[in-house]
Amino acid sequence: MSERIENSLKGISFENFINDSNVFDATLMRIHFIGETINHIPYSLKKKYKDIRWRKFARLRNIIGHKYSNVNKEIIWDVIKSISELKEQVKEIIKKPSI
Repeated sequence: MSERIENSLKGISFENFINDSNVFDATLMRIHFIGETINHIPYSLKKKYKDIRWRKFARLRNIIGHKYSNVNKEIIWDVIKSISELKEQVKEIIKKPSI
């Protein structure tokens, strides 16, 4: 999902992002999916990797899912910038033999 977000937003400015409802809505649904997936990660794993901002994405999923009209587009834009960092962090966890 993170790669889909990155690919769909390559070269898109904030203004284009917020004014293109198809891109905006697709991005929100992808972030929602990431948040939902995070909700299913065991607490013990999240506790082990406290440096990852699990709650940020889980909370954002709740806002998107339950308070769609209250979504702050600037916050979403900032979150998008941190998606690649989350992706890299998860890749590092997956590489570890204890998983």
